Amino acid sequence: MANSSQEPISTMLGLSITAIGLRTTNQCMEIFQTLQKPMQLDLLELAIGSPCDINFDYPDVPIILHDSCLYKDGIRKRLSLQHPQTWRPYAEFIKNHDVRALSLHAPLQRDITKHELEIALSKLEDTLGVPVYVEVMPTEEYWCSSLDTLVNHPLLLDVSHILIWRQGNLDLTKETCLKLLDSVQVGEIHLSHNKGKADTHDLIPADVWFAEYIQEWGANYFVTFESLPKQYAEYERLDKRKFYKNK
Repeated sequence: MANSSQEPISTMLGLSITAIGLRTTNQCMEIFQTLQKPMQLDLLELAIGSPCDINFDYPDVPIILHDSCLYKDGIRKRLSLQHPQTWRPYAEFIKNHDVRALSLHAPLQRDITKHELEIALSKLEDTLGVPVYVEVMPTEEYWCSSLDTLVNHPLLLDVSHILIWRQGNLDLTKETCLKLLDSVQVGEIHLSHNKGKADTHDLIPADVWFAEYIQEWGANYFVTFESLPKQYAEYERLDKRKFYKNK
């Protein structure tokens, strides 16, 4: 899948390995292909959850890379903004695959200044040749963990991280997410669910507040399911399935 032959896609709905992981990569790809039509999936997000080997033969679909997701020979290739040498495996992967974007976690505030972070994000984007989005984080020690700690760079808006900001208040979460989409640059949205205390990636209920926005968002942003809608619970990542089975 050469990056130079990208075709435009009308919607941008994706599924993350995080939602279906702790399986082999082959098993994850089988699940992705099973859910591709019923969930109207256009994209595959390689992410933390199952080892995503650089040399695996991925399906012929557009890909998003999320954080330090790539592995080679069983070793995780960590991606660090402060260490440009760690960018090389991602640049090489992008050259050989139809990668549409890369997103990554905002770093700890103690590790980098806001100015340094913004410069590093810009340099990473120039190096990779695809859009780079920095994720809003759930807890205050990170950059992009509140309205006051956002950086001047396009964001990955994780609705469940905002739910943690707002301590489980769904109305405030909705208000904040819509405000961010209206006022700052956002390139990607992550969809999952929790109780407002921890980023647990719970199954998404049918009546969740953002259900009415998914199709609209999918026409304007990369929108990725980081956990599955409840009707697809049988494919949920294995550690969650075991938890529910033994509960």
